Amino acid sequence: MKLDQTDIESKEAKANVLGDHSWGESDHLTYLEKRLSIFEDEYGGKAGQKNLVCASCRHFITKVSEKIDVRGRHDHSFHNLGYPVKLGCFRNAPGCIGVERVSHGYSWFPGYAWQIQVCERCYNQLGWKYMTRYDSFYGLIFGSLREEESGEDKGGV
Repeated sequence: MKLDQTDIESKEAKANVLGDHSWGESDHLTYLEKRLSIFEDEYGGKAGQKNLVCASCRHFITKVSEKIDVRGRHDHSFHNLGYPVKLGCFRNAPGCIGVERVSHGYSWFPGYAWQIQVCERCYNQLGWKYMTRYDSFYGLIFGSLREEESGEDKGGV
């Protein structure tokens, strides 16, 4: 099968939305997926105080202590544009900004409207904010986040 330029650009756009960059070192993109144990004991010890940063630019996004369960789970798996996406649900994500308009259709969480969320520093997509009249939360793509290393720049926090 031969791909034309439109197919290649479309695949690259899909990969970018899902946080799948073709960088030499990919372990920082899947860091949270491999180490979900950081969420296990959010208030015991220092685990809950760990910062989660943008995998692309290391800007502060949220803290592990902001993790919440939605519909009985913190993590959820979906398919977007034919690619699997694994999200974590967070109460707040001050390092994100909303782009585009709020959509009421095709929500992965029925009853919730959604808006695309990007890193406020580098503008890479990090996930979505889900909203009802009385509730809201952020569904952030694990592959787009990483734990902040000790001594790492706080990214404006």
